[in-house]
Order: sequence, then structure tokens, then C-alpha cells
Amino acid sequence: MEKMAGSEGWHIATATAAEASVIAKFNILLAKETENLELDQAIVLSGVVRGLEKAPEVRYLVARETPEGVPVGQLMLTREWSDWRDGWIWWIQSVYVEQAFRRRGVMRALFRWVMEMAKADSGPVVLVRLYVEEHNAKAQDFYKGMGMFDEGYRVWAWKTR
Repeated sequence: MEKMAGSEGWHIATATAAEASVIAKFNILLAKETENLELDQAIVLSGVVRGLEKAPEVRYLVARETPEGVPVGQLMLTREWSDWRDGWIWWIQSVYVEQAFRRRGVMRALFRWVMEMAKADSGPVVLVRLYVEEHNAKAQDFYKGMGMFDEGYRVWAWKTR
């Protein structure tokens, strides 16, 4: 499924297995930029490849300048079932745009396409969520500008490996 999203003219599509290395590269850059983490390239690539095999639970969307072009931005969608809402919650993760393409509407086009997909899904999709580093005010401002709101949750975790 491909869409020319918004007036910016970006081509948004579901990523293919052939784009796994680009997605992995973007994820490594994302971790370094946002959390100063050095990720293992082999592990990240394996994770992306396995994620691509898990559709529809995991989907990567990429943005390109042309339908045949290389990805310049991405996000990953995962889903969880909500018994409270009797529908799917989509989670946006792995959000990244190449430095040279920032502030050109790439992420806005990706987010708009996610919302169009969610509204068209018969699942039904009842909520779209993401988590953001608590000190990343720039990202939070962007998400607020896209109509998202802070749900007031804190993320807790167990590390198992």
C-alpha cells in the first residue's frame, strides 16, 4: 500500500525486506542521537528482519521522495489488543528522519498516513500511542502539534536479556 501523503509530496509505503538494512541503520542512528546508546548492528538488523516477518503485529512505514527512491524516514507500528476499549491500540516506535531531510514534512506525512490507516482499519483501531523520552521537548511539541496528548503514564520495564 502506497500513498502520496500531504502537500509535501512524500511517498509513504510499507517497508519491504529489501529495506531492512536501511531501517536498521536508522534505528542505530536514532538510539545514538536520542539516548546516546551504541547498539549492536547485527542484533538490530536481526530484529528488523524478524519484525518485518511479523506483520500485521509489526509494520514499518517508510517515506521516500519518489516511489522508487530510498527511504529517508521511517516509523514502526506495533499493535496490542485493549479489552477495556474492545479494539486495537497501535504503538508508533522507531521514529527517525535522516538529518538532510528534517523539517521538510517527512514525519508529518508519516504520521498523517498512520492516522488515515487507523481510521480505515476495520479492526477497529481505537487509539494510537507512542512513548517519548521525558526530556525530548522538541519531539513532544511535534506530537502535540499532530493532535496527540500526554496520557500521564510512566513506562516501567523488566530487562530479561
